[in-house]
Amino acid sequence: MACSPLTLTRLILPLALLACGGDDKKKVKAPKVTKSGKKQPPPKSETEEDREARRLKAAHGIVAEGSTCLPASLKAPGAPRLSLAAIGSDAVVCAIDTDAERLLGPIACWKVDLASGELAYQPGKPLPGRGFKVSLDNGCARGYCVPTEVKGDTAHIAWGGGGKVVVVAGDEAHVFDTETKEHQSTFSVRGDKGLTNEPSGVHWVGDSIFVEGKDEGPSAAVWVFKPDGTAVGPIQGIGGKDPKPLSTYGGSFSLLDKSRVAIAEQGFSTVTIYESDTGKRVKLVRKLGKAPCKTAEVDAFWHDQDVPAKCKDYMSKSFGHLVGAEAVAGSKNFLVLLRGSRAGELAVLDSKTLAEKKSIKLPWCEADGGGERGDANGASKDEKKPERKKSTTRGAQPKGDEDPDAGGE
Repeated sequence: MACSPLTLTRLILPLALLACGGDDKKKVKAPKVTKSGKKQPPPKSETEEDREARRLKAAHGIVAEGSTCLPASLKAPGAPRLSLAAIGSDAVVCAIDTDAERLLGPIACWKVDLASGELAYQPGKPLPGRGFKVSLDNGCARGYCVPTEVKGDTAHIAWGGGGKVVVVAGDEAHVFDTETKEHQSTFSVRGDKGLTNEPSGVHWVGDSIFVEGKDEGPSAAVWVFKPDGTAVGPIQGIGGKDPKPLSTYGGSFSLLDKSRVAIAEQGFSTVTIYESDTGKRVKLVRKLGKAPCKTAEVDAFWHDQDVPAKCKDYMSKSFGHLVGAEAVAGSKNFLVLLRGSRAGELAVLDSKTLAEKKSIKLPWCEADGGGERGDANGASKDEKKPERKKSTTRGAQPKGDEDPDAGGE
Protein backbone atom coordinates (compact mmCIF):
# COMPACT_ATOMS: atom_id res chain seq x y z
CA MET A 1 0.00 0.00 0.00
CA ALA A 2 1.38 3.40 -0.93
CA CYS A 3 2.40 5.75 1.88
CA SER A 4 0.92 9.20 2.14
CA PRO A 5 3.24 12.30 2.15
CA LEU A 6 2.46 12.81 5.84
CA THR A 7 3.53 9.25 6.67
CA LEU A 8 6.83 9.66 4.73
CA THR A 9 7.57 12.88 6.59
CA ARG A 10 7.09 11.12 9.91
CA LEU A 11 9.50 8.38 8.86
CA ILE A 12 12.21 10.55 7.30
CA LEU A 13 12.39 13.35 9.95
CA PRO A 14 13.61 11.12 12.85
CA LEU A 15 16.25 9.59 10.54
CA ALA A 16 17.52 13.05 9.58
CA LEU A 17 17.82 14.05 13.23
CA LEU A 18 19.79 10.89 13.97
CA ALA A 19 22.12 11.54 11.03
CA CYS A 20 22.84 15.08 12.31
CA GLY A 21 23.78 13.88 15.78
CA GLY A 22 20.43 13.96 17.56
CA ASP A 23 18.99 17.12 19.15
CA ASP A 24 20.32 20.65 18.64
CA LYS A 25 21.15 21.40 22.25
CA LYS A 26 24.43 23.29 22.70
CA LYS A 27 27.18 21.34 24.34
CA VAL A 28 28.11 22.80 27.69
CA LYS A 29 31.77 22.68 28.62
CA ALA A 30 32.39 20.98 31.88
CA PRO A 31 33.80 23.34 34.53
CA LYS A 32 37.52 23.11 35.12
CA VAL A 33 38.46 20.95 38.06
CA THR A 34 41.58 21.40 40.16
CA LYS A 35 43.82 18.51 41.26
CA SER A 36 42.02 18.50 44.58
CA GLY A 37 38.77 17.84 42.76
CA LYS A 38 37.24 21.26 43.44
CA LYS A 39 35.60 23.25 40.67
CA GLN A 40 37.39 26.47 39.73
CA PRO A 41 35.28 29.64 40.04
CA PRO A 42 34.66 31.64 36.83
CA PRO A 43 37.28 34.33 36.09
CA LYS A 44 36.66 37.56 37.98
CA SER A 45 35.62 40.50 35.79
CA GLU A 46 38.08 43.40 35.70
CA THR A 47 37.06 46.46 37.71
CA GLU A 48 37.93 50.10 37.08
CA GLU A 49 40.33 49.88 40.03
CA ASP A 50 42.06 46.94 38.32
CA ARG A 51 42.36 48.90 35.09
CA GLU A 52 43.72 51.92 36.96
CA ALA A 53 46.37 49.77 38.63
CA ARG A 54 47.32 48.28 35.25
CA ARG A 55 47.60 51.76 33.70
CA LEU A 56 49.74 52.97 36.60
CA LYS A 57 52.15 50.06 36.21
CA ALA A 58 52.47 50.73 32.49
CA ALA A 59 52.96 54.45 33.14
CA HIS A 60 55.86 53.77 35.53
CA GLY A 61 57.42 51.65 32.80
CA ILE A 62 57.58 54.75 30.61
CA VAL A 63 58.46 57.37 33.22
CA ALA A 64 59.93 56.15 36.49
CA GLU A 65 58.12 57.25 39.61
CA GLY A 66 60.00 60.16 41.15
CA SER A 67 61.80 61.13 37.94
CA THR A 68 63.20 64.67 38.00
CA CYS A 69 63.97 64.88 34.29
CA LEU A 70 62.24 64.19 30.98
CA PRO A 71 63.02 60.71 29.60
CA ALA A 72 64.72 60.80 26.20
CA SER A 73 62.07 58.32 25.00
CA LEU A 74 59.58 61.21 24.96
CA LYS A 75 61.38 62.51 21.87
CA ALA A 76 60.54 59.38 19.86
CA PRO A 77 57.71 59.33 17.28
CA GLY A 78 54.43 58.28 18.89
CA ALA A 79 55.77 58.92 22.41
CA PRO A 80 53.57 60.50 25.10
CA ARG A 81 53.00 64.17 24.33
CA LEU A 82 53.97 66.91 26.75
CA SER A 83 51.20 69.29 27.77
CA LEU A 84 51.25 72.48 29.85
CA ALA A 85 48.89 73.91 32.46
CA ALA A 86 48.86 76.64 35.09
CA ILE A 87 47.61 75.31 38.42
CA GLY A 88 47.37 78.20 40.84
CA SER A 89 50.67 80.05 40.42
CA ASP A 90 52.51 76.87 39.39
CA ALA A 91 53.46 75.84 35.87
CA VAL A 92 52.89 72.10 35.47
CA VAL A 93 53.98 69.91 32.56
CA CYS A 94 52.44 66.46 32.05
CA ALA A 95 53.24 63.61 29.68
CA ILE A 96 50.00 62.43 28.05
CA ASP A 97 49.99 59.00 26.39
CA THR A 98 48.31 58.95 22.97
CA ASP A 99 49.41 55.50 21.77
CA ALA A 100 46.28 53.88 20.31
CA GLU A 101 47.23 50.51 21.81
CA ARG A 102 47.48 51.94 25.36
CA LEU A 103 45.77 55.33 25.80
CA LEU A 104 47.10 55.60 29.35
CA GLY A 105 46.28 59.30 29.61
CA PRO A 106 48.51 61.38 31.93
CA ILE A 107 51.44 59.15 32.93
CA ALA A 108 53.57 61.66 34.85
CA CYS A 109 53.59 65.36 35.71
CA TRP A 110 56.21 67.83 36.89
CA LYS A 111 56.02 71.16 38.66
CA VAL A 112 58.46 73.53 36.94
CA ASP A 113 60.77 75.87 38.82
CA LEU A 114 60.72 78.74 36.38
CA ALA A 115 63.88 80.30 37.78
CA SER A 116 66.07 77.23 37.28
CA GLY A 117 64.04 74.95 35.01
CA GLU A 118 64.24 72.15 37.59
CA LEU A 119 61.41 69.63 37.73
CA ALA A 120 59.57 68.24 40.75
CA TYR A 121 57.79 64.95 40.02
CA GLN A 122 54.05 64.56 40.52
CA PRO A 123 51.88 61.50 39.78
CA GLY A 124 50.09 61.68 36.44
CA LYS A 125 46.67 63.30 36.70
CA PRO A 126 44.25 65.11 34.38
CA LEU A 127 45.11 68.75 33.85
CA PRO A 128 42.33 71.22 34.72
CA GLY A 129 39.91 71.46 31.81
CA ARG A 130 42.22 69.77 29.27
CA GLY A 131 40.88 66.51 27.91
CA PHE A 132 42.55 63.41 26.51
CA LYS A 133 41.66 60.28 24.59
CA VAL A 134 40.71 57.07 26.43
CA SER A 135 39.64 53.53 25.66
CA LEU A 136 36.04 52.50 26.29
CA ASP A 137 35.61 49.48 28.57
CA ASN A 138 32.13 48.04 28.04
CA GLY A 139 30.91 51.51 27.12
CA CYS A 140 32.61 53.21 30.08
CA ALA A 141 35.33 55.89 29.98
CA ARG A 142 37.33 55.80 33.23
CA GLY A 143 34.23 54.59 35.06
CA TYR A 144 31.80 57.05 33.43
CA CYS A 145 29.39 54.83 31.53
CA VAL A 146 27.77 56.11 28.34
CA PRO A 147 24.06 55.15 28.29
CA THR A 148 23.77 54.94 24.50
CA GLU A 149 25.34 52.61 21.97
CA VAL A 150 28.68 53.91 20.72
CA LYS A 151 30.42 53.19 17.46
CA GLY A 152 34.10 52.59 18.08
CA ASP A 153 36.02 51.78 21.23
CA THR A 154 37.51 55.16 22.18
CA ALA A 155 36.26 58.48 23.55
CA HIS A 156 37.54 61.87 24.74
CA ILE A 157 37.15 62.96 28.35
CA ALA A 158 37.65 66.24 30.26
CA TRP A 159 37.03 67.37 33.83
CA GLY A 160 35.31 70.74 34.18
CA GLY A 161 34.54 73.01 37.09
CA GLY A 162 31.66 72.42 39.48
CA GLY A 163 32.22 68.68 39.79
CA LYS A 164 31.35 67.81 36.19
CA VAL A 165 32.90 65.54 33.58
CA VAL A 166 32.21 65.46 29.84
CA VAL A 167 32.76 62.43 27.62
CA VAL A 168 32.55 62.75 23.84
CA ALA A 169 31.88 59.35 22.28
CA GLY A 170 30.93 59.14 18.63
CA ASP A 171 28.70 62.09 17.76
CA GLU A 172 27.46 62.71 21.30
CA ALA A 173 28.67 64.48 24.40
CA HIS A 174 27.68 63.09 27.80
CA VAL A 175 27.85 65.04 31.06
CA PHE A 176 28.39 63.24 34.37
CA ASP A 177 28.68 64.09 38.05
CA THR A 178 32.33 63.67 39.06
CA GLU A 179 31.76 62.07 42.46
CA THR A 180 28.74 59.83 41.87
CA LYS A 181 29.55 59.19 38.18
CA GLU A 182 25.83 59.59 37.55
CA HIS A 183 24.92 60.42 33.94
CA GLN A 184 23.16 63.79 33.79
CA SER A 185 22.66 64.77 30.15
CA THR A 186 23.46 64.03 26.50
CA PHE A 187 23.69 66.30 23.48
CA SER A 188 24.82 65.96 19.88
CA VAL A 189 28.00 67.64 18.66
CA ARG A 190 26.54 67.77 15.14
CA GLY A 191 23.76 69.99 13.78
CA ASP A 192 23.70 73.43 12.12
CA LYS A 193 26.31 74.87 14.50
CA GLY A 194 28.10 71.60 15.23
CA LEU A 195 31.14 69.78 13.93
CA THR A 196 31.62 69.25 10.22
CA ASN A 197 34.49 66.80 10.72
CA GLU A 198 35.48 64.15 13.28
CA PRO A 199 35.83 64.90 17.02
CA SER A 200 39.50 64.86 18.01
CA GLY A 201 39.44 66.34 21.49
CA VAL A 202 37.30 67.90 24.22
CA HIS A 203 38.04 70.52 26.88
CA TRP A 204 35.98 72.31 29.53
CA VAL A 205 36.84 75.91 30.47
CA GLY A 206 34.55 78.18 32.42
CA ASP A 207 31.00 78.04 31.07
CA SER A 208 31.89 76.34 27.79
CA ILE A 209 32.76 72.92 26.45
CA PHE A 210 35.19 73.03 23.51
CA VAL A 211 35.23 70.18 21.00
CA GLU A 212 38.13 69.97 18.58
CA GLY A 213 37.44 68.47 15.18
CA LYS A 214 39.72 67.51 12.31
CA ASP A 215 39.95 65.43 9.15
CA GLU A 216 42.87 63.72 7.47
CA GLY A 217 43.62 66.93 5.56
CA PRO A 218 44.06 70.52 6.76
CA SER A 219 40.52 70.79 8.12
CA ALA A 220 40.78 71.47 11.85
CA ALA A 221 38.77 73.82 14.07
CA VAL A 222 37.20 74.20 17.53
CA TRP A 223 33.46 74.27 18.26
CA VAL A 224 31.84 75.72 21.38
CA PHE A 225 28.92 74.23 23.33
CA LYS A 226 27.27 75.19 26.58
CA PRO A 227 26.97 72.45 29.23
CA ASP A 228 23.20 72.27 28.58
CA GLY A 229 23.94 71.30 24.95
CA THR A 230 23.36 74.70 23.33
CA ALA A 231 25.59 74.92 20.26
CA VAL A 232 27.41 78.24 19.93
CA GLY A 233 29.32 77.31 16.79
CA PRO A 234 32.98 77.32 15.75
CA ILE A 235 35.43 79.93 17.04
CA GLN A 236 35.74 82.30 14.11
CA GLY A 237 38.29 84.87 13.05
CA ILE A 238 37.76 88.57 13.63
CA GLY A 239 36.93 90.82 10.69
CA GLY A 240 36.28 90.08 7.05
CA LYS A 241 33.01 89.93 5.16
CA ASP A 242 32.76 86.17 5.47
CA PRO A 243 34.26 85.08 8.82
CA LYS A 244 35.61 81.53 8.78
CA PRO A 245 36.40 79.11 11.59
CA LEU A 246 39.92 79.57 12.93
CA SER A 247 42.12 76.62 11.99
CA THR A 248 44.35 74.73 14.41
CA TYR A 249 46.13 72.97 11.52
CA GLY A 250 49.75 74.09 11.82
CA GLY A 251 48.70 75.87 15.01
CA SER A 252 47.29 74.86 18.39
CA PHE A 253 44.53 75.21 20.95
CA SER A 254 45.49 76.50 24.42
CA LEU A 255 43.72 76.80 27.76
CA LEU A 256 45.04 80.15 28.98
CA ASP A 257 43.35 80.33 32.37
CA LYS A 258 40.03 79.62 34.13
CA SER A 259 37.96 81.61 31.66
CA ARG A 260 39.95 82.04 28.43
CA VAL A 261 41.21 79.83 25.62
CA ALA A 262 43.25 80.69 22.55
CA ILE A 263 43.68 79.45 18.99
CA ALA A 264 47.13 80.02 17.53
CA GLU A 265 47.22 79.82 13.75
CA GLN A 266 50.23 78.85 11.64
CA GLY A 267 52.90 78.67 14.31
CA PHE A 268 51.66 81.62 16.39
CA SER A 269 51.47 83.92 13.37
CA THR A 270 48.26 85.09 15.01
CA VAL A 271 46.61 84.24 18.32
CA THR A 272 42.88 84.75 18.90
CA ILE A 273 41.82 84.79 22.55
CA TYR A 274 38.26 83.67 23.30
CA GLU A 275 36.42 84.33 26.58
CA SER A 276 34.42 81.22 27.43
CA ASP A 277 31.65 83.01 29.33
CA THR A 278 31.00 85.96 27.00
CA GLY A 279 32.34 84.87 23.60
CA LYS A 280 34.45 88.03 23.38
CA ARG A 281 37.51 87.70 21.09
CA VAL A 282 40.84 89.51 20.92
CA LYS A 283 43.36 89.03 18.12
CA LEU A 284 47.15 89.28 18.49
CA VAL A 285 49.59 89.37 15.57
CA ARG A 286 53.21 88.26 15.75
CA LYS A 287 55.48 90.63 13.86
CA LEU A 288 58.60 89.37 12.15
CA GLY A 289 61.09 90.76 9.69
CA LYS A 290 60.63 90.40 5.96
CA ALA A 291 60.70 86.75 4.93
CA PRO A 292 62.72 85.45 1.96
CA CYS A 293 59.48 83.90 0.67
CA LYS A 294 56.84 84.89 -1.81
CA THR A 295 53.23 84.97 -0.63
CA ALA A 296 52.46 81.83 -2.63
CA GLU A 297 55.44 80.06 -1.08
CA VAL A 298 54.30 80.88 2.44
CA ASP A 299 50.87 79.48 1.63
CA ALA A 300 52.45 76.36 0.14
CA PHE A 301 54.54 75.82 3.28
CA TRP A 302 51.43 75.79 5.48
CA HIS A 303 49.79 73.29 3.14
CA ASP A 304 52.75 70.89 3.38
CA GLN A 305 53.87 71.55 -0.17
CA ASP A 306 57.43 71.93 -1.48
CA VAL A 307 59.00 75.38 -1.27
CA PRO A 308 62.50 76.69 -2.12
CA ALA A 309 65.17 75.64 0.40
CA LYS A 310 65.88 79.20 1.57
CA CYS A 311 62.22 79.87 2.26
CA LYS A 312 61.71 76.50 3.95
CA ASP A 313 64.70 77.04 6.24
CA TYR A 314 63.41 80.47 7.29
CA MET A 315 59.86 79.23 7.92
CA SER A 316 61.04 76.20 9.90
CA LYS A 317 63.30 78.28 12.14
CA SER A 318 60.70 81.00 12.65
CA PHE A 319 57.62 78.86 13.17
CA GLY A 320 58.50 75.17 13.54
CA HIS A 321 58.94 75.24 17.33
CA LEU A 322 55.54 76.95 17.70
CA VAL A 323 53.50 74.49 15.63
CA GLY A 324 51.42 72.67 18.24
CA ALA A 325 52.82 74.79 21.09
CA GLU A 326 50.56 75.30 24.12
CA ALA A 327 50.34 78.51 26.15
CA VAL A 328 49.12 79.58 29.59
CA ALA A 329 48.63 83.17 30.66
CA GLY A 330 50.66 85.02 33.26
CA SER A 331 49.91 88.51 34.52
CA LYS A 332 51.89 90.15 31.71
CA ASN A 333 53.15 87.41 29.39
CA PHE A 334 52.39 83.96 28.01
CA LEU A 335 54.32 80.88 29.05
CA VAL A 336 54.56 78.55 26.04
CA LEU A 337 55.60 74.89 25.81
CA LEU A 338 57.59 74.58 22.59
CA ARG A 339 57.76 71.72 20.07
CA GLY A 340 59.99 70.39 17.31
CA SER A 341 63.68 71.22 17.62
CA ARG A 342 62.99 73.02 20.90
CA ALA A 343 60.95 70.27 22.55
CA GLY A 344 61.27 70.30 26.32
CA GLU A 345 61.72 74.05 26.40
CA LEU A 346 59.47 76.81 27.70
CA ALA A 347 59.38 80.32 26.26
CA VAL A 348 58.00 83.53 27.73
CA LEU A 349 56.21 85.56 25.04
CA ASP A 350 55.00 89.13 25.31
CA SER A 351 51.20 88.98 25.69
CA LYS A 352 50.70 91.82 23.19
CA THR A 353 53.38 91.36 20.51
CA LEU A 354 54.07 87.61 20.93
CA ALA A 355 57.79 88.42 20.87
CA GLU A 356 59.97 85.93 22.77
CA LYS A 357 61.52 87.46 25.89
CA LYS A 358 63.01 84.48 27.65
CA SER A 359 63.53 80.73 27.31
CA ILE A 360 63.66 78.06 30.01
CA LYS A 361 65.23 74.70 29.15
CA LEU A 362 63.88 71.71 31.05
CA PRO A 363 66.32 68.89 31.95
CA TRP A 364 66.36 65.77 29.79
CA CYS A 365 67.44 62.52 31.43
CA GLU A 366 71.04 61.39 31.10
CA ALA A 367 72.20 57.81 30.50
CA ASP A 368 69.28 55.46 31.30
CA GLY A 369 68.03 58.30 33.37
CA GLY A 370 64.53 58.77 34.54
CA GLY A 371 65.74 61.09 37.24
CA GLU A 372 66.91 60.28 40.73
CA ARG A 373 65.18 56.89 40.67
CA GLY A 374 66.16 55.92 37.14
CA ASP A 375 64.20 55.10 33.99
CA ALA A 376 64.80 52.20 31.65
CA ASN A 377 63.41 54.17 28.76
CA GLY A 378 65.96 56.98 28.83
CA ALA A 379 69.02 57.64 26.72
CA SER A 380 71.97 55.29 26.30
CA LYS A 381 74.41 54.85 29.18
CA ASP A 382 77.22 55.62 26.76
CA GLU A 383 75.99 59.15 26.23
CA LYS A 384 78.03 61.86 27.85
CA LYS A 385 76.40 63.46 30.86
CA PRO A 386 75.21 66.92 29.80
CA GLU A 387 75.76 69.93 31.96
CA ARG A 388 72.69 71.53 33.50
CA LYS A 389 71.79 74.36 31.19
CA LYS A 390 70.62 77.59 32.69
CA SER A 391 67.73 79.47 31.17
CA THR A 392 68.70 81.88 28.44
CA THR A 393 67.26 85.35 28.51
CA ARG A 394 66.00 87.65 25.81
CA GLY A 395 65.03 90.45 28.17
CA ALA A 396 64.80 91.08 31.88
CA GLN A 397 64.74 88.20 34.36
CA PRO A 398 61.72 87.98 36.67
CA LYS A 399 62.47 88.89 40.24
CA GLY A 400 61.92 86.77 43.28
CA ASP A 401 58.73 84.70 43.21
CA GLU A 402 57.16 86.52 40.29
CA ASP A 403 54.54 84.37 38.58
CA PRO A 404 55.24 82.64 35.29
CA ASP A 405 54.76 85.80 33.65
CA ALA A 406 55.62 83.63 34.31
CA GLY A 407 52.59 81.42 33.62
CA GLY A 408 50.25 81.43 36.61
CA GLU A 409 46.53 81.99 36.59
